[in-house]
Amino acid sequence: MSSSLETTLNARDLAGEQGQLLDLLEKLQYAQLDNVKLPQIVVVGDQSAGKSSVLEALTGIPFLREAGACTRFAAEIRLRRSPESSITVSIIPDRNRPSSEKQQLLEFGRLVNSSSPFDLTVMGAAELIAPKGVPGRFAARDILVVEKKGPDMPLLTLVDLPGLVRNPNKDQSLEDIRIIETLSDHYMRSPRTIILAVVGGNSDYVQAPILTKARHFDPNGTRTIGVLTKPDLTDSIGLEDKFIELVKNNDQRNHFRLSWYVLLNPGPRTEGETWPSAEQRRSTERDFFSKGKWSSLPVSMCGANALKQRLSLQLQQHIGRHVNALRRQIQKALDDCDAELKSLGTAKSTPEEMRLELIELFYFSNELVVPAAHGFYKNPPRKTFFRVTADPKGTPAQNLRARAAEENDRFSARIRADGRKFKLSASSDPSPADKQSASSYSKSEYARLEVSRLLHQIRGSEFPMDSTPRAVYMLFQSHSEPWPRLAQEHKDNVGAVCNDFLREVINYIWPQRMREPLRRHFLDSRMKALMDEADRELKHLMQDLNLEVQPYDPEYQERLLAWKSKGVENGATYTEAEEILEKMLIFYELSAKTFIRNVITQVVERHLLQGMYGIFNPAEVMAMTKEVVQSIAAENQETRDRRQALTAQRKAIEEAKDACTGLAMRKELREQPDEHGDLTDGTSGEDEPQSAANQVSRSSSTPRRRLLPASTPNAAGDTRGNALEEAMARGPPQLPPPVPPRQLQIAESNYGQLDALYDGGRTSQTNQKTDQDNNGVCPPSLPDHPMKRHTSSFRNIFK
Repeated sequence: MSSSLETTLNARDLAGEQGQLLDLLEKLQYAQLDNVKLPQIVVVGDQSAGKSSVLEALTGIPFLREAGACTRFAAEIRLRRSPESSITVSIIPDRNRPSSEKQQLLEFGRLVNSSSPFDLTVMGAAELIAPKGVPGRFAARDILVVEKKGPDMPLLTLVDLPGLVRNPNKDQSLEDIRIIETLSDHYMRSPRTIILAVVGGNSDYVQAPILTKARHFDPNGTRTIGVLTKPDLTDSIGLEDKFIELVKNNDQRNHFRLSWYVLLNPGPRTEGETWPSAEQRRSTERDFFSKGKWSSLPVSMCGANALKQRLSLQLQQHIGRHVNALRRQIQKALDDCDAELKSLGTAKSTPEEMRLELIELFYFSNELVVPAAHGFYKNPPRKTFFRVTADPKGTPAQNLRARAAEENDRFSARIRADGRKFKLSASSDPSPADKQSASSYSKSEYARLEVSRLLHQIRGSEFPMDSTPRAVYMLFQSHSEPWPRLAQEHKDNVGAVCNDFLREVINYIWPQRMREPLRRHFLDSRMKALMDEADRELKHLMQDLNLEVQPYDPEYQERLLAWKSKGVENGATYTEAEEILEKMLIFYELSAKTFIRNVITQVVERHLLQGMYGIFNPAEVMAMTKEVVQSIAAENQETRDRRQALTAQRKAIEEAKDACTGLAMRKELREQPDEHGDLTDGTSGEDEPQSAANQVSRSSSTPRRRLLPASTPNAAGDTRGNALEEAMARGPPQLPPPVPPRQLQIAESNYGQLDALYDGGRTSQTNQKTDQDNNGVCPPSLPDHPMKRHTSSFRNIFK
């Protein structure tokens, strides 16, 4: 008695964990995250393959069979346990729809009852999503959600895709067929999708497009479950034996490691005849599979109930295997959502609220300006504006003082290297590099050609042999002619540095919608004012170059006397022109030092860098007119819609995160390896099919934590042991005997007790296999039945 009670409690605990996993899937589906590939089961097949009948058998929901009625978009069918029975129909709108359309679709949520029958409700939703007669109606990415609850419901979620069409017809054009193919590929290429490939027995399966697609996206057959419908028609086309070999997994081209299942579709109805009930269908299936060649198949792979049980357990196991990877992806999605919400800012409706928001943003911005202008680059609390490591690309724009210092160094070097109008060398024979320049002379040559001519042309009333005192000033003004241009360029360069810094501040602090209005209505005018003040200051310095003020620096006299003394020692004599030239050159070098310091101090420092301190003064906001405040802080309808969508998405992501965290913290799941390789990004599955080469590559780069049985699939297509290949080389394995009907009913009532079906005559072998699994050894023989294998595996995760 106590053992039975313990088994019941374990089954309830398993059901609870299954429910949590499916709840996580629903929350992720609603959040519609681009970077999260959902573990899911998709139902795909030809329009004539009996896909609707399969769905009805699995879910008990009477799906419409009229052409085009419910196959224009993806439909998600959720089966959940509840004390009360109910069916609800709702829509998850495509995230790219306009807000008004999304709201209209979200408001569609109806409970199926006598006043709102299922067929009319679904057709109403279909017309709302993709109306007939509208071009591109098969391109809708909205999802129709049908949720059925009841006390005996299996825990299962399926995604039904539009049926594949080979030739255009009155309901589907060539473009519609292409769109359906694209939609199917979008779901099937994801490495986290289990493909439920439905094939009809009314035509040769070699012509079935779904099998071609399954081999393309799942070449190793690790995530595909095959379903054969209409087996009663295979004999009429002479292919009964061929189809039986197919579902026994003996067709190497269509060998699916998740096995094949066979369902018997109800026959055609006469007018007014109702579809058979679930019990009637089970009875018909038992009768069909107990006779003829189909009786050679085990009962556990025949009929809707066997498939339903397998899908339920397979989906839970599939989701559980990816919980840890999903947790990382969900956190990244939450971070991205928070970042975008921050960039949009908070909604303000009145000018007073907007003004207060601007004051706050000015304050936060000024917190970054002060350390940047001072040059100590300390981040304010809870800010990460300044880097704490070196930037390999160069000094970052955030380091305002360092960038300005670099420009000052460059300006100083340019004045010393390029500030002279003529390049004069002390030697009478200029260097080869100087000879190539048209403005290069030796000092003696320049004195003879230029200075002497100037002295002759500016003679005044002075006595002969006396030189005019203005000659040195005039030569200096000519020789320093490049200074204004270099100083102007330096001022502009530092202004660009300031603008780069302000752009970084705005992008870091300010909401996206305010950045351009802030520049247009405030920053541009403030920066123009600072640049104008710097330009006026620079013009004053340029005018000062024309002032004839003698040098009061003792270094001038010391250097002039040293030059004359050296000439006396060497016995050299100098002309009047050479002496005036030497005086000008000494005066030039002393003036260059002063000019460099004046430009840096009075132009760059006084007006640009010091001006940055007050540019985000919160008092500036108080002086703004109401119109300017609204121009900067008011938001448009697009921004409000985007914030509303992000807020709803963030709520869904947080719910998914909470659900995922609770599951990921379970000891059993923490110990689970990423059996599909490291698919945390899932990008490869979105961009390209899983070719065998890609799968092997991913497998070789993924660390293996433990060996798995050969029957356990992984996304890399790696069997982790050659037991499967060896068994295939030996030929088809011996299928287990059919399960008696009474035992099958026991299995249907409680998935957790399926192990008891196979105890007779196999206990010692099963124990041996368990010991081998625990030791990481792959058993070379004894093909366990798929239902037993996956039931045991799932119990090990959640026991």
